Amino acid sequence: MIKKIQFISLMLCILMITSSCGISTQDKLLDPEKPITITVWNYYNGTVKVKFDELVSRFNETIGAEQGIVVEAQSYGDVNELADAVFESANEEIGAMQMPDIFASYPDNAFRVDQISELADLNEYFTKEELGEIREEFLSEGYFGEEGALKILPIAKSTEVLYLNKTYWDAFAGKTGADISNLSTWEGLAQTAKKYYEATGKPFFSLDANANFMLISAMQLGEEMYTYNEFDATLNLSEDTAYRIWKNYYVPFLNGYYAKSGRFSSDDARTGAIAAYTGSTAGASYFPGQVERDGDSTPIEVMALPYPHYEEGEAYVVQQGAGMCIARSDAAHEYAAAVFLKWFINVPQNIEFAAATGYLPVKTEALDAGAILNEMKEEDRANVTVTKTIKAAIDMLNSYTLYGNKPFRSSYEIRSILESSLFELVKHDLETLENRVNEGENRQAVIDELCGKEHFDSWYQEFTGSIQSALSRNR
Repeated sequence: MIKKIQFISLMLCILMITSSCGISTQDKLLDPEKPITITVWNYYNGTVKVKFDELVSRFNETIGAEQGIVVEAQSYGDVNELADAVFESANEEIGAMQMPDIFASYPDNAFRVDQISELADLNEYFTKEELGEIREEFLSEGYFGEEGALKILPIAKSTEVLYLNKTYWDAFAGKTGADISNLSTWEGLAQTAKKYYEATGKPFFSLDANANFMLISAMQLGEEMYTYNEFDATLNLSEDTAYRIWKNYYVPFLNGYYAKSGRFSSDDARTGAIAAYTGSTAGASYFPGQVERDGDSTPIEVMALPYPHYEEGEAYVVQQGAGMCIARSDAAHEYAAAVFLKWFINVPQNIEFAAATGYLPVKTEALDAGAILNEMKEEDRANVTVTKTIKAAIDMLNSYTLYGNKPFRSSYEIRSILESSLFELVKHDLETLENRVNEGENRQAVIDELCGKEHFDSWYQEFTGSIQSALSRNR
């Protein structure tokens, strides 16, 4: 009997130690007297970088100092530059920097990095209860690799809205009777852009993310772009769906109703070259408060409207905003990296980050427009466009379905094809149009020819061929 009691007592002790080892054992990895440095690579710039760096400093001065963690943040120019830098580090290419402890990444790049340099499974550092506090759609895109492995932690998310120069709109609507409700659909937006062009001689609309437009268009039309099979995918874009995309992208661009000359659509909005564009909520602070043209600056008012959908289509909108990955290294650095990320997504600082940048916090309890706007007011940093954008984004969370496509072999490469295919064709054909008009051809006749079904068929075959080729190369 005594031996049985001793055995039970021993087992209870083992269970207690085992259940707490995730905390006590990992805590012993850190020593405030001998702090370790955690590197974080991100792609933030402008106000987003300022706020992120501010929060990193606060962590270092508080939790970091208490536990022995120093976080060093390094920003790259944009998300593509960051993705290339991380991939080169993972490949150990000559001249590449050492792999960072934490890096911001979209699923496509995280997936390809994980194929050559394993990423930590965040289930090892976050409890089910902690992960359960994060909005499910935000968390879901971080799972891939081994079954149940969480490789990306969402820290701040964004979606897309329709930004509108209300000052220009009011003048246009006053003259033509244009109805703002028509901007809720892609077809209505194209028709309105045509009317705007006829009234002003200027293009009305642009969009920042061509790949998002194509992916979300397919979902709205009831046809997901890919069919998935473990780590592979097959293209699932029918000719009918592609033609709807063509008519609502290529055709308005060729007719001059849409235009994009700057790197970002906000650049064209700043010069008054366009009146509206779809862009990330995280870029809200970049929408200009004035139009600057010919040495003059004219104040304007902005509106943030829901992302358009197709007539009779479903209301889908992209979920984006890179999450954070932890690179496999050693127990101390991985644990320290997780401590920082846990702190960052806690409600107070995550709402503060959202309020300053236009991103959305990731925990369900923090997705409250009132709380975010109160934070903006208290800190006296309210940006009118950010305020309107947050309201529109929170409303969409309740009425739209969020979509983020899963990563697969070649998905990083294929996203580049989605981003450039139609846009590069537009640029090429606009030059062709001008050359042929200069040679004496009728402008509208050339436009009609280029927008015709035969030209679409040519593009569709080339586009699908490029994707099929990319898919087959990496199988």
